[in-house]
Parts: sequence; C-alpha cells; structure tokens
Amino acid sequence: MRRMRTRWDVVTRGCPIGLIGLALTTSPASAQDASVGLDEMAARLAELERNNQALQTRVNELEAEEGGEWLTETRATEIRGIVTDVLADAETRSSLQTSSMTAGWDDGFFLQSPDGRFRLNVGGMLQTRYMYSHINESWNQSVGTAGAQGWYLQTDDVVRRYGFDIPYARIDFTGHMFSPDTKFRVMGQYQNVRESVLSGGIGNSTFGILSQPSSVSGSFVLQDAWISHELGSGFTARIGQFKLPFDLGWEVAIPNQITGDRSTVAYHFGLGRSQGVELGYVGDGFRTRVAISDGANDNLLGGYKLVGTEPMNSPYTFTQAEFAFSGRFEWKLAGGWSDFDRLTSPPGEEFGAVLGFGAHWQQGKLNLNPLDNNLTVSTSQPFGPGGPSVQRSENNYNSWIGLTADATVNFGGANIAASFYYHNVDSGASYVPGSFEIIGGQVAPPSPPGAQPVGNPSVDVGTIEMAGVSVYGGLYVTPTVELLAGVDWMDVIGGSFGAANNLAGPADATSPRLTARYGAYLTTKEMLALTFGGTWYIDGEDLKLGITGTYLPTEVSPAWNTPETGIRPTPVADEFVLRAYVQLLF
Repeated sequence: MRRMRTRWDVVTRGCPIGLIGLALTTSPASAQDASVGLDEMAARLAELERNNQALQTRVNELEAEEGGEWLTETRATEIRGIVTDVLADAETRSSLQTSSMTAGWDDGFFLQSPDGRFRLNVGGMLQTRYMYSHINESWNQSVGTAGAQGWYLQTDDVVRRYGFDIPYARIDFTGHMFSPDTKFRVMGQYQNVRESVLSGGIGNSTFGILSQPSSVSGSFVLQDAWISHELGSGFTARIGQFKLPFDLGWEVAIPNQITGDRSTVAYHFGLGRSQGVELGYVGDGFRTRVAISDGANDNLLGGYKLVGTEPMNSPYTFTQAEFAFSGRFEWKLAGGWSDFDRLTSPPGEEFGAVLGFGAHWQQGKLNLNPLDNNLTVSTSQPFGPGGPSVQRSENNYNSWIGLTADATVNFGGANIAASFYYHNVDSGASYVPGSFEIIGGQVAPPSPPGAQPVGNPSVDVGTIEMAGVSVYGGLYVTPTVELLAGVDWMDVIGGSFGAANNLAGPADATSPRLTARYGAYLTTKEMLALTFGGTWYIDGEDLKLGITGTYLPTEVSPAWNTPETGIRPTPVADEFVLRAYVQLLF
C-alpha cells in the first residue's frame, strides 16, 4: 500500500535549508553543535557539487561521442545513398541500350522496338589508301614483242603505278527479328576493282591493252546476306550468302587484319563467299562450322580458272558446282574466343592460343556458254598442223579438294599467326574468262566435215597441285603502336599444263589469239613476298593508320596477280609495293 507523506517529510526531505533554520532556532546549548553540523553540510554540499560537475562533464563527453557516431552514421547513410543513385543511374544508362530506348549508340548506331524483340544495327567501314607499285622491267623490255613468249605482254606493262584509291567503302546492317535468337546481316561494298578484259596480238598489234569498262567502276557489290537462328546448346543454323568456313585468312574480318587487308595467299587459296546453308557449334574449348554451298570462289591461279565457280550472288541457273562441302574446326588451348576475332593482341590481353583446321570438296561440270559452244581441248587429234583437237566439254568434271591448317598465339602485346594451304584440282575443263566468242573461226582450212568453230575453249589439264604458306606477327612498342612483319609463299607443286601449252604456241593460222588467252599462266613459278610495317591504333580497330612495304625478290607470274594487295606480275626480280591507309569503322 502506498504510504501518505506527512508535512514533516515534505519539509525535511524536500528542503535541506529548512533543517538549517530549525537548527538555528534550537536552544543555545545546541548552537555549538549546530555550527559544527553546518560545516559538515557545507563540505558535503561542496563535494556534491564537485560530483555533479564531474557527472555533467561525463554527460557532455557521452553526448559528444553519441553525436560523432550519429554524424558518422549519417555520413555513411549519405554515402550509401550516393552509391545507390550512381548504380541506379548506371542501370538506367545500361537500360538505354536495351528495351527502354528505341534508338541510340551502343558501339554503333541502332534502332529497336521498346520490348527489344526487333533490333537494327547500322554500321560500316571506310578505308582509303595510297599505293605505290614498282617493277624493274616491263614485259616488252624483258621478253620482246616477238616469239612464242609474246603472251606475257597481256599483263600490266607499266613500270611504276601509284595513286590513291578506296578499297573498302561498306554499309553493314545487322540485328535480330522476333527475338535475339534470329539474327540477320546484309552488307554491301562499293567495289573499286574494275572488271578486266584482256586482248592481245603479236608485234605491232594491240597486244597488251587492258580494257576496264567504266560502267562497272565503283559498282555496289553484295558481300553478306544471311539469316541465322540459335538452335540451343551452342548450335546455330545459317542460310544465305556468307564466308565459307575454311581458313584463318577469311575467318578474320578485313577491319581486324593486322595489315588492314587479307594476305596475298589468302586471296588466292581462301574460298571466299558463297551461297548455301551452314550449321555451327560453339563450346568452351572448341567450335566448328560445316556448310553446303554453290562452291568456292575460284581464284587459285587468278585469271586462269581451274574450276570456274564464282558463286557470289549468282542465280541458281549459273551454279557450276553439283555439290560442295566446306568445314572448319578450331581448338582453343587458352584465352577467350573473342580474342581471336582479330589478328592483333593489345598489351594487357591474356595469353591465348588456338589451332584451326579446314577442308573443302566440290565437283561440277563447266557450263558457261549459253550457246552450248563450250569446247574442251585435248591432244588426241590434231587441231590444224600439230595443234590440239577440239571436243565438247559437257561431260568433263572439275573436282577441287582443299586443306588448310593454322595456328594463332596471343601474348598480350605480341602475337603470331601462321597458315598452311594445300589444293588439289582435277581440272577437266579449265579456261581463261572471256566472252566465249569464236576466236579462231573454223578449224584451220581445209575444214574437215562437221568441224566445230573454235570459240573460247576450255582445256583438260588433269590434276594440278598447289601449296601456300602465310605467316604474320606483331609487336607493340607502345600501348597504341604495333610493328609487324610477314611472309607469303605460293607455288604450283604438281601437275602439267600440257594441253594448254599446245594452245599457247605461236599465234599463227593454226591457233590465232589463243596464245594471248592462255600462254601467260602456263609457266607459273613460285611467289615469295616479304612484308614489313606498322599500325597506329588511334582508337583501337575503329580508327587506325597503317603503313606496309612488300618486297618480292623473285619473278611474279601472271597467275599471282593480286590487285587487292598491289602485287603485279613482273618478268624479273625485285618488285616493291608500298601501301599507307586510314581505316574508320562506324
């Protein structure tokens, strides 16, 4: 039970001063004791005041400590809020590249639907360059204008060639439809290499004139046009026009080549683009692609067509290959797959190594002449005095087997890439491109009964074997400057052009003008090219400036003519090509 306070309790407990007054009102006998009590009380009050002051000081210290902690917590909360805002802003910026933004820049310009199901990337490439090419002697100086070797004069006979050109001006559209699983690409290029028609003669005739019709100068040429779909588990199917899976030289895109272009060997021994269907697989340690197509682009001997297939964007009625299979397998030993999309290894990149293997097989009948005036030359019966006989080529097959192996090693600041090629062609109907007009008229008079007119003939040369090697390496001397060196080698290592040699005899009444068409390719010798140079990566591959010099110490046969890299045929040693270029990707 709660106890009620008395008035005395209130006075004595509530006011100590009251005790002092009470003591003063006591009797004199107690005055001395009261005086002593007051001194003690004063001392106790002083002690209480000191303790109170000490307590107040401690309270102030605790409040200061609590205030510091509060400020620290407040500061931490503010920092957390700033970090959260930054992350949210970053997420917002990232989302601008996905479904929340319908147009913008994401390493290239793009348009897309708000839900991200449809996307179009718009890009391109511009490369402009200066070229200088020098050969020591013209064919006229070296060989002369008379005799059986006069056919050399159909090649470029100018000692010095130089000037500016634009080898690559591309427009590139990529993206996906319905979902990121269904992708597409349409890429075109303004071609600066004109179509060439060679004419010839002997002595004072028009032999050596190179006709380049202006109507095809700078024409727009379709490069890639395909649709692909992700099948799941790393598998992808593709249909349309694309680079055939085969070699390293074509696997890496031109903007990512170490010299700004493919190697000379790759231009001749690579397969190029074709139309067909492809199945691909990408795993952690290996990837592979196989394709069925209209055949490879036959540039093995340049202007001499051993197989005759040129399938890029051609109608089905022009298909020369009855079947064609291509495949490439890559085994990654170290690094990431994206590191091998370019033939350079910038400083700081991790070590990487990959081995590649490719194979190609195709077969078909030559069917180029719409008037069925396609002829095959053999040596079974004479064509005029000592010349070859003429037969129809409709049953002659051209078979092509190609093999390649390559290795790429990235060291992070240095790299090396090497490729080896081997091609075996059983050419039952080889030819030099022309209009397939009647060149020699009727068989030399008197014409036998039923003799066929001699048009632009195809020649059964049997089996021809070729090999090539391409090795290039780079070394960064600063974070943005790379020095490079490379070697290209090609040769015909087996086979005979015996039947074609019969066509390439003296241009007399027996075989007029056939000398000019076939003779230039029949004594093909090995080609060796040494390249040195450097690249300044102003903004990576997107903006770079490069310069290379190529030296060819031996004669260059007409079969190795490569306008893409500036190499021209020459009858003597010591050809030199200088190339300086600027490249922009957008």
